[in-house]
This record gives sequence, C-alpha cells and structure tokens, in this order.
Amino acid sequence: MVFTLFHGEDSIQTWANTLNNQRLAKAKQYLATINETSLPEFIGEPELAVVIVTINRTNQEYDKSGYILQTVAATHKMFVQDKIFPNKIMIICNIDVFPQNYTEVVKLKSSIPVIQRYGLSSLPITYDFERRFLYGTKIYPNNYYKETVDYMFCLETAHSLRPKYVLMIEDDSMPRSNALEIIHHKLQYLKRKSMSSLQEEFAYIKLFYPPKWQGYGFELTRLSEIICIGCIGGSTLVAINVMTCKSRSNFIRDAYFLYGVWLFVLVVLTIGRQNVMEFFSSSKHFYTLRPSPGCCTPAMLFSSPFIPEVINFLESNYKDLHTDLALHTFIKQSGIPAYQIEPNLFNHIGMYTSLSSNTHKSAEEFIFDDS
Repeated sequence: MVFTLFHGEDSIQTWANTLNNQRLAKAKQYLATINETSLPEFIGEPELAVVIVTINRTNQEYDKSGYILQTVAATHKMFVQDKIFPNKIMIICNIDVFPQNYTEVVKLKSSIPVIQRYGLSSLPITYDFERRFLYGTKIYPNNYYKETVDYMFCLETAHSLRPKYVLMIEDDSMPRSNALEIIHHKLQYLKRKSMSSLQEEFAYIKLFYPPKWQGYGFELTRLSEIICIGCIGGSTLVAINVMTCKSRSNFIRDAYFLYGVWLFVLVVLTIGRQNVMEFFSSSKHFYTLRPSPGCCTPAMLFSSPFIPEVINFLESNYKDLHTDLALHTFIKQSGIPAYQIEPNLFNHIGMYTSLSSNTHKSAEEFIFDDS
C-alpha cells in the first residue's frame, strides 16, 4: 500500500496508535450520552438484528486500545440514526467465560441488551437443546475451536428472535455511518435479481475484506477494471483534444488515446485499487457485489432462511476449519450464493487479535479516516 513508500514502520505504528487513541476518546465521549438516547424498540419480529460479538482480552496492549468501546459507539450511532430499518434490535453477545469480569460490557448492559454464553441474558433467547453441552463447554484444545462455537451461539440466539436478517459484527470492526442505507440498497437489488432470474436468495454478504488483498492482480475481473480505466483515460484525452484543437488527424487522436490509457493506468497502479475504490463510496449506487471470497468475518450480513443450515454446518466442521473457511466451504458445497460488497462498509481496527496475545498485525492496515 502507499503508506510504506513514504513512512517507516515505527512512524506508521505511532500514527496508527494515535488514530486509535483519537477514536477511543470520541467513543467514550459518545457512550457517555447514550443513556439519554434510548434504542428504538422493535415490535414483534424485527427485520434486522445487529449483533456485536465480543470477548474480554487479556493482552495488555489490547486493554489500552478500547476496541469494543469504539465498535459499540460507532454501531450505536449508526443504529439510532438509521430510518430505513425502523424495526430492528441491537445486541451485544458476550462470549467471555467469565462475563462478570468483562467490565466494559457490564457497564453497557443498562443501555444495550446483552446476551451471554456463560451467564444470564437480557433477552429471552433460545437455541437447539441438543447444543446445550456444546455451548456450555469452557475448555477447548485451541482458541479457533471456541471462536467458531462462539459464532454459532451468537448467530443462533439472534436468529431465535426471528429477524429477517442478522448483521454479525466482531468487536473490532467499525461501520461507516451510512452502512445500513447501502445494505438496504443492495438487498433491494438482490431482491429484484432473484425475482427476475428465479435464483435463490443469498446465504450471507461480507461487508469487509482486508484491503491488502483488494489490490490489482491477474484475476480477469481486476484486469478488466484496469482496461476500462485506461479506456476512460484515453477517451478523456481524445475528447479534450477534439474540443481544444483544430487538428482532425487520426494519428494525433490515436496518440492522445494511447497516452491517456498509459497515464490513467499508471496513476491507478501507483495509488492502488484500495484508494481508487474510495471514490466509489461517494454514492450507494457505486457499491458493487462480487462472489464471496474465503476470508474473513469482521462484519457479515446473514439471510435468516439459511441460518439454521449454516449453524448445522459449523457444528459439524468447527474442529476442522476456521470460521471463515467453514462458511466458505458451506456455500461451495450447498451452491447457495454469497457475496462481498466493495468498497468495504466496515473498518477493521483490531491490530491486536483476540486469538493470540503475542502478535499484532501490520499497523498500515489500521490507518483510515473514520469521519
């Protein structure tokens, strides 16, 4: 990505930490006011359940990062400002083995409903009785096993409220302020598409994909993007030539076209596809859907009719596959469509992962503007 061309690793790390501290300060300021802003109450069966999946970290660096507070603040703000899904519910799903020790979530319980895998919940949730031993297990051979079962629990209990869609958000993912508007726009598109083609609805939509893997490559779709941008550049310069010059020489026009192609392609390859895509975030009409890749699960929208199948598949494969790969295997084997939205509707802020207390990801991935 572009940052490494101009900044060293230490300065990028410092910059990322500074931005995180600024987001955390804004989150704390916002959360101090939410007792005065009650969540909209849903009537009957909600159209949308927004679920934040969270666990208390023991990593000392994470403790100072305040990811859960940032995620809850941004999600709550998006939730209360949204008017497109009037009948919806926001939930925190605490999957910590000792929920009473998770002080941030304990403090939020008075403002936001909390469901707990190992404790009492604020809502009348249910799940398959045969999974009571699976969900009650506290010791696992590794964290990846528990991660998948945690995901199952939160997804299944949210589904028991009978929403039409479940938006699963991991506790280190911040939504764009207009994320629900764009989600609704794409749902309407998929609804029209399914009516015209008699195609099944989708299993899920991924709302985040790591930017480091969104660059230009040798995939046919990415190559076609570069060709289209080059043609736009060439056509632009030809149009300028026609409007400003008296020369009608085909040779001159061809030269302008080739120069425009070369110039635009060079520019987009230099700044990177990730930054080019940010121009498309200016309107909901510019967002696109593409087939879902294997990675990752920071933010996903599930379609309710397929959630039981998803949970059953995860239950059968949680020992063999990580959550994201199990979900991808599910759609491959079932043939049910699944999508990824571009540009991302969420920003990933979790430099320090909950699965390992000894490592952190590249700081460059966590430099973004959340305004």
